[in-house]
Amino acid sequence: MGIVTRVCRRRDAADAARQRRDALIETAERVFLRKGYHAATMDDIAAEAGMSKRTLYQLVDSKEDLFTALLERRRRPLDVSGIETEGRPVDDVLNDMLRLWAHHVLSPSIIALARLIMAEYMHGRTLSRLLDREGAKPCRDALRDYFSASAASGSLAIDDPEEAAHMLYGMAIGNIHIEMLLGIGKARSRAEIDARIARAVGLFLGGARPSGRVGSDVPAQVRETMAQS
Repeated sequence: MGIVTRVCRRRDAADAARQRRDALIETAERVFLRKGYHAATMDDIAAEAGMSKRTLYQLVDSKEDLFTALLERRRRPLDVSGIETEGRPVDDVLNDMLRLWAHHVLSPSIIALARLIMAEYMHGRTLSRLLDREGAKPCRDALRDYFSASAASGSLAIDDPEEAAHMLYGMAIGNIHIEMLLGIGKARSRAEIDARIARAVGLFLGGARPSGRVGSDVPAQVRETMAQS
């Protein structure tokens, strides 16, 4: 057997293992959503996946490991590294970041997972910490880092980038997220969510611009108030 053949076979085997793991994660998500994390067992997941428990443990180490892999997979669309920040208006960057996150975390599948985790709170906080680590925290961290860089360059006057990230995220997305988790309030279209984010960014920047700099992204009433002060 030649070297090329052996390399190709190893690559094919790795691809097959990855596909099996991906299929297992999809199966586990269905079981978790149907039975709940605490009630679901690895036997349940193995049976639904059509594999032995031994094979299942060759792919994942534990139920928590499997759920973490599920959250990590769901987090992939949240990567903002592809959003260009250099030389762009601050409001454009913030709108792009927040829209990317909002359309993900407010999607029905992610809301369903978040509700599952809320229902498991009485059994411990492990899942809550996982959700924050794999969901909102990376979003807030990206905002914090961007605010830190913007404050250093003088484009924003922010003393506490961490607090500012929490405030903007909460104002733009947080309240809608809570309403959807609780099943209250009206359903919002993508356009309505985008409009809310734009308003939140404008209001936020109305207080975060360096003194004397009022951007066009700030609502007219806010600009008038700032100009008179």
